[in-house]
Amino acid sequence: MSCTHPESEFEALVYLAERLRRRFPESSDEAVFALIAEELESFDGVRLRHYVPVLVERNVVRRLHETYRLAA
Repeated sequence: MSCTHPESEFEALVYLAERLRRRFPESSDEAVFALIAEELESFDGVRLRHYVPVLVERNVVRRLHETYRLAA
C-alpha cells in the first residue's frame, strides 16, 4: 500500500480517513467516518470511479470547515 499511489478506491479511502483524522483532531473518528460514508454514498453508481476519493475528500473537508466555522 502506498499513500501516494493507492491500488484501489478502498485503499485511497483508508488513507483519506487517516489524513482527515490528523487534519481535524477536534472531530471524532465516528464523525469523520460518517461524513466519508455519506459523501461516498452520493457517488454511488458513478461509472468513472478514479476521482471519487478526491471528490469525497474535497466535500468532507468543506463540510468540516463549515461545521467548525459555524461553531466558532
